[in-house]
Amino acid sequence: MKILGVDSSIPQGSVALLKDHKILFQSSLTESSKYSDRLLPLVDLVLSKTGFSLNEVDSFCITRGPGSFTGLRVGVSLIKGFVLSTEKPFVGVDTLEAVAACVKPTDQLICALLDARKKQVYTAFFKYRPDGPERISEDLAIEPEALCDEISSPTVFAGYGLNTYKDFLQERLGPLFIASEPDPEKTVAAGAAFLASDQFKKKLSFDLNDLKIQYIRKSEAELNFTG
Repeated sequence: MKILGVDSSIPQGSVALLKDHKILFQSSLTESSKYSDRLLPLVDLVLSKTGFSLNEVDSFCITRGPGSFTGLRVGVSLIKGFVLSTEKPFVGVDTLEAVAACVKPTDQLICALLDARKKQVYTAFFKYRPDGPERISEDLAIEPEALCDEISSPTVFAGYGLNTYKDFLQERLGPLFIASEPDPEKTVAAGAAFLASDQFKKKLSFDLNDLKIQYIRKSEAELNFTG
């Protein structure tokens, strides 16, 4: 089975094609790239490198948030177009869970972390399991100080949020803070596709109404709306 995974929830978006639980090819955007300009060409690149056409993909996988409001909308719109044109099924995967799926095996608690802007982070806790991360908490949007108050044992932190908050967490938590080493062999899109492979029968859908973005908090437009 071939699964095309797409992540557009973080600035460094990615695309990966898996076949029978093996990565055939994956690639990432640079942080300066615009999703609207580069995401589809990135899909084309991954497909051309593997020698498959879009119609030869068996299913699609998309990270559904939390993350960048604009990026999520672009990614979900792209997958909806693929599903409509190919009549192939899809799976929506939580972004933080996909981040946790990229962490190398560990006995420690895993904290997936994204920069939510406005001095907050998107976060959730997981435990490593051979068949995928086991969720310990719900997705949250909280201040990094409040997150630190929740840490009482050595914890592996992973995700794009470390680009902003690594120094703060390291100073605040000391030996309780463990930075996950980035796995160059697995992008967030690949992590999502691995989860989709494992959960395929449970979450498989053809109904685009099932593809709902998980924002966690309201967008700037919603917060400013007074009508």
